[in-house]
Amino acid sequence: CAICGLDTSGPDAQLRAKVLRGIDAIAKELPKRHDWREVMTVGLDGGGDLSFLVQAPNFRAFPAGNYFGVSSIVPAWGYGWRSLFRDEKIYDILSWFLHYARQYIHRSNVARVLMIAWEEHSKILHPFGSRTVSLRYGPQRPMTSAQNALDVSMNALRPSSTIDHDFIFNSIPLSNSAWINRNMLDPYVHQAAFHCLRGHNLRHHSFDVEAVVAFDCAIQSVARLLRNGGKISRRQLCKALGLPSEAGSLAEYMYFLRNEFGAHAGGWRWWDAGEMVGENIEDIANLADEILAKAADAEVHMRAVEPDPVDWAGWFFQHFKMLWDTVWFENFDRWNAQHQ
Repeated sequence: CAICGLDTSGPDAQLRAKVLRGIDAIAKELPKRHDWREVMTVGLDGGGDLSFLVQAPNFRAFPAGNYFGVSSIVPAWGYGWRSLFRDEKIYDILSWFLHYARQYIHRSNVARVLMIAWEEHSKILHPFGSRTVSLRYGPQRPMTSAQNALDVSMNALRPSSTIDHDFIFNSIPLSNSAWINRNMLDPYVHQAAFHCLRGHNLRHHSFDVEAVVAFDCAIQSVARLLRNGGKISRRQLCKALGLPSEAGSLAEYMYFLRNEFGAHAGGWRWWDAGEMVGENIEDIANLADEILAKAADAEVHMRAVEPDPVDWAGWFFQHFKMLWDTVWFENFDRWNAQHQ
């Protein structure tokens, strides 16, 4: 079953049994909440000069004054669990997991926008904006339509002044970026995009060695997507994606730099360590971008995570272990329990 991996995740057998009973309660409850939705919106700081629009059935990205807004319609998993979990520890574990799981869906859309901002506008935005809004829909406040809910979220991002919808929809160009339809719910694509953007940000601030580590981490995430349980070298990965042998050689060099100078402390690490990267940094950055884009396009042929499910409750349990591993909160919970 999808949750069997949980049997070994905790330090206490009695607690694990309670968690599993709690998950069983969630399985019975989620289908009853089919119409519970939440519209999560973030205003990305520094994005006020971006001028593009993304329109999707359950996702929108738009200029919003000093921000660039991203809104997502997600299942309302982040609240309403107090009556179901009487045990305080179980409530804490499972309610936080559900909170992060629905947040992961929203952040996959934010990641799309970050990639569009970088590829089309050479701009790196931080994913956590200083302005966030959450609007809840359910039995007491039904969602009349997805588009109406997204319209409302646009205005909610700027409570002091109404956004001119007509101007945005008639004057702002629609983005046709491939990232709109790439599957950011796949954890390896999602992770690789984060590492790539981090690499570009580090490079922008002249941390070239650290940038190489981030770019190679992106390639490592892609390798996990492609290898399907087996091992694959950087050179084999490039070949599988149809890249020339020179790309494989450069990818291997990135891996060498990461291991010998970046991720592990060497005998010599001074301010001029970046000279080990030298003029290769631009080629390295471009190769990481190319590998990410090709892998994101190839994902559809090896799809493991459905990007646009009709039944979010079914999707939740189908991908339970992926979500549990991806949102990572439980690792910190375990650390704290062991070191208190």
